[in-house]
Amino acid sequence: MLRLIVSHTGRSCLVGALMCAATMSTANGSESWTLYKSNDWLEIHYKELPNGLAKVKGQARLENTSTKSVINVLTDTESIPEWVSNVQSVTLLAQPESHQSLVHTKLNLPWPVADREMLTLSCFSQLGEHQYILKVRSVETKSGTMSRLQITDIDINWVFLEVSSGLNITYIAQAKLNGAVPNWIANMASLKNTKSMLDSLKIRLSESPILFTDWTLLPGDCDGF
Repeated sequence: MLRLIVSHTGRSCLVGALMCAATMSTANGSESWTLYKSNDWLEIHYKELPNGLAKVKGQARLENTSTKSVINVLTDTESIPEWVSNVQSVTLLAQPESHQSLVHTKLNLPWPVADREMLTLSCFSQLGEHQYILKVRSVETKSGTMSRLQITDIDINWVFLEVSSGLNITYIAQAKLNGAVPNWIANMASLKNTKSMLDSLKIRLSESPILFTDWTLLPGDCDGF
């Protein structure tokens, strides 16, 4: 995601970058999940971590779609700002492997929170015959190499389970927003943005074909990622 490295837009695993804009935490907690909101196809849960920030989990049940379709939407970097709130731009910098993407994301966040940016590496793999996972992690940069505050400690997993009726998605995310933002503001933004992103993803998928001939990001080996 650094324009200092490259400056072209393409297909990449955004994954989290998007959802990262509001998912803030730095460690795993042992507390049980608490329900935030639910409806007939979506549940949003959270757990408070020892540092007071929230880890968020979204579970979506989508009909008539596939993992390929979701990956196609998530890797279409040119279109991401059209359907993901607060995203100014997403730039594919490199693909170290056919199943990995290095992405730079710029976020325009609501006042009084200052704008942020993220540098993330994504990795996509197949867990079983009908199950896949997309992992998104932050990439460290040298101090002063980014023009905005940087979101760090990003840890996002998208797990896709293909079923007879469509696709079950589990999205779990945490990150460190950095800067002087109270925990309660960060946590509320995290929950609202996660729901908004998954709502928008459902709409986006309804506008796309059910299946695509080729993967826009090939499944590969993400062991140790």
